[in-house]
Amino acid sequence: MVKASIAIIVAALVWLGLVAAPAAAQQSGCRRGDTGKIAGTVIGAGLGAILGRKIDGGRNRGLGTVLGGAAGALVGNRIGASLDRCEQEKVNDATLAAVNDPQPGKEQTWRSDTRPGVGGKISAGAPEKLADGRECRPVRRVSYVNGEEIRENPTLCRVPPQTNWSMG
Repeated sequence: MVKASIAIIVAALVWLGLVAAPAAAQQSGCRRGDTGKIAGTVIGAGLGAILGRKIDGGRNRGLGTVLGGAAGALVGNRIGASLDRCEQEKVNDATLAAVNDPQPGKEQTWRSDTRPGVGGKISAGAPEKLADGRECRPVRRVSYVNGEEIRENPTLCRVPPQTNWSMG
């Protein structure tokens, strides 16, 4: 029961971060601030906890969840701190374009409207059908911020006939 509650809380935080980020970008006029850093930390922690739990595979899921959450929080914090809300929205839009493109490996690019030297490229691998009915695609995201390269490799999934993708 406790493990299910933790999973529900993590999923709710991830959903909140994914939904709130684009709305905040529209309202803010894309001013930089700590909200990107906070959202990145929360989303990273949630995704890391889920991934850590899956990787740990039943031996000691609590430890995998905690370690994955901590690692995800560090990565998410770094990414959130380096991209403003409008740039994060561009990353999200390019990611959705990549997973909705039927051609695996086709790159989608994005560029910051306000900062030179900030942009990136995103591609999605071939879709895979899982035993539980989900269709998942591995994603490769590379962002460049003032010469620094930031890499992410999330997996996005959906349950057909749904068209919405979410972190897997």
